[in-house]
Amino acid sequence: MAQTVRLLKEQLSGVRAGALSVGLLATFRVQRAGASARLDRLGTLRPQGDRIVVTPFDQGDVGGIVKALVEAHWNAYALDPRSIAVSVPTMSGEQRVEIARQVKKLGEEAKVAVRMVRQDTRKQIASTGRGSERRVQEATDEAIAEIERLVTAKLAELSG
Repeated sequence: MAQTVRLLKEQLSGVRAGALSVGLLATFRVQRAGASARLDRLGTLRPQGDRIVVTPFDQGDVGGIVKALVEAHWNAYALDPRSIAVSVPTMSGEQRVEIARQVKKLGEEAKVAVRMVRQDTRKQIASTGRGSERRVQEATDEAIAEIERLVTAKLAELSG
């Protein structure tokens, strides 16, 4: 259940609210040396005006990062041989509504995942006779409350 809440936090950090946030690109994955790596693990990200500047730790990664961002339909270009700029346009009201819908959907999917864990744990308790269904329910309630708190905070950030 904690893993589900942690995954939701990671997903919501990548959701763009009204202000420019590096979390928008932090979870973006780039193929590097045959493996997939998060962009925030490959370099530093910082907001600069209406764009996010990425400075890779290894200058050889600049071309691969630009290519991956362009393939994902981001407006990315190399500023110089050491850094990349990603332009981020302002959000319209329709986009905010659509993103709010997506945030609610992510929250519901996380709740379903927590309930499935609860169901599997209850079956395990029934078959082995060990464990406390009350503790399972308490853990479920705590996880769902945390999910609702995260979703409500992100929705408030979007509307504000």
